[in-house]
Amino acid sequence: MDKPKFIGKAKISRQGQLTLPFEARQDLDIKLDSEVYWYEIDDCLIVTKELVNQKDLMKMVLNNKKRG
Repeated sequence: MDKPKFIGKAKISRQGQLTLPFEARQDLDIKLDSEVYWYEIDDCLIVTKELVNQKDLMKMVLNNKKRG
């Protein structure tokens, strides 16, 4: 896994919406009308392009922590 990359910030609207920064959409090839999936691990939000089994997500996060 690459080192964390800061891609911007988003402000939550009164309706509870936020905008995914352009650089993130561009880097991850996320098109308009795409869906993203949100997970919380240890007070951190993780956003993925694909639906991931929670066990597999934990493995990915733990493996990436070991490499970093």
